Amino acid sequence: MEIMELSEFRDDEGLISFENRVRATLKYGINWYPEMEAQETITRRLGRTLGDEHLLLRNVPLVGTEVVAPMILFSPQGVRLLQPSIVRGTYRANEDDWQTFDSRTRKFKSAKPNLQFRALAIARGLHRYFEAQGFAVPEVEAVMIFTNPQTHVDRVNSRARIVLADAIDHFASKVLELNTIMDNEDIRALVDVLLNPPIPEPVEEEQQPQQETTRDAVFEPEPLRPIETRRDLEPVRRLGRFTMRQWVVLGIMAFVEFAVLLAVAFIILTDSGLL
Repeated sequence: MEIMELSEFRDDEGLISFENRVRATLKYGINWYPEMEAQETITRRLGRTLGDEHLLLRNVPLVGTEVVAPMILFSPQGVRLLQPSIVRGTYRANEDDWQTFDSRTRKFKSAKPNLQFRALAIARGLHRYFEAQGFAVPEVEAVMIFTNPQTHVDRVNSRARIVLADAIDHFASKVLELNTIMDNEDIRALVDVLLNPPIPEPVEEEQQPQQETTRDAVFEPEPLRPIETRRDLEPVRRLGRFTMRQWVVLGIMAFVEFAVLLAVAFIILTDSGLL
């Protein structure tokens, strides 16, 4: 399986430096690095079954948005949006809803964020984008892949495909059993139009607002239910260049790195007889 890594936080060898880990964590949150490790696990598992005719894009910036598609699998059998998840526990995918099991009430309740909605929205946006560029892709399947073996998902007519940790190899085998709908040339054309979006032709001034609205709406998530009323945003407290939350995350990561270095130094001094 061919792999193309597009994350700005990985170097040419695919490694993540401490500086880039801090930058990415401040930008995307504390779960960013574990999710990148989950991508590695999924890539390794898929690579056992899928051959060179399959192409996996990782961390794909979507044109006109700040959305990054975690993994997109292009196969002769079609296009699939893969969303890795590191969550642990018991969940339920009920149509487009995403629920978690409350051990106190012994019932399922809606969970936030809605991981299934996010996967479906990105997949739908990709499908609309390919169609807008003139490619008749039947669909872009949304696939949620869970890497924690202690995670269970109860599927009740779920709209996204659910793949648990022990079924990743089985999922890859099932992909190979599907009918072939694309060849290598088709795959390369889809990848090229995704990574190198065409520059729109100039339009007359009175037509421009409509064109911009159409282009920008390609990757906007279509709400699957009425949009909830949201409270007014409060001003973000900042200290220097970063927000207070970002400073807290940075402090925690610095403390962890210091603790690791201190432990290594203790082991070295102990082995050398200086302690």
